[in-house]
Amino acid sequence: MTKAEVLEALKKMTTEERLEIIEIASKLIRQEIVAKSKLTLQKQLSLGEAAEVMRSFYEQGSEVVIFADLDTQDFYR
Repeated sequence: MTKAEVLEALKKMTTEERLEIIEIASKLIRQEIVAKSKLTLQKQLSLGEAAEVMRSFYEQGSEVVIFADLDTQDFYR
């Protein structure tokens, strides 16, 4: 159904029916927002877990840190 068809159908409804539609639509939107926020939280938790797994690679003396340039002078001088 297109937006124009929905609006036309709403015009034919009583005020009570339109309010009911608004309430249902609002509930669906709230559910969608909650579902998306839960997915974001799950994603953040999994990123935190990944960071914890990688922590040992970046600790002092690890293989990755060995390649870090400890010279703080600008290279373009």
